[in-house]
Amino acid sequence: MLIKKIGLLALIACAFSVWFLVIIVKRGTDLDARPVSQSAVLEPFAGQLSIRSIDDLRVAGRKIVLCGVAATKPQSMRAMVTEAARRDYQGLALTCKPVGTGTPCDGNVAPKFGDALVVQCLTSDGTDLAAKLVEAGILCGQPAQAGSTYKSCAPGS
Repeated sequence: MLIKKIGLLALIACAFSVWFLVIIVKRGTDLDARPVSQSAVLEPFAGQLSIRSIDDLRVAGRKIVLCGVAATKPQSMRAMVTEAARRDYQGLALTCKPVGTGTPCDGNVAPKFGDALVVQCLTSDGTDLAAKLVEAGILCGQPAQAGSTYKSCAPGS
């Protein structure tokens, strides 16, 4: 009796598996689909810098995170820091290259952070935007991401 129950249970499990596979195929899921290659996504792009806030930078309509730096000022100072960044850098023409295409952060951070691309952006004369923002005291270097490329705000660095 026990063997019959186990056999019936195995038969039901197989039928369920086949039914589930049929549903997936009929829904249009391409089981042979190849993943998009990272190189197709990792293309440099250019545009003007738009600063919605110090935590929301955009170039050519794409949300970006500058690799190797971060806003570490207290929340109470964010509006002042954002205004300083807008005053000096809003509309700046930039060329941005995603992590994985020769940035100081290659191998240390993912190419995306949430809905933002992690990039290194350069001005028309080749100056690194992140370095300019660190020099101005707006952002701080993150050694875990880019080594000593950008000056950290941490004491003793």
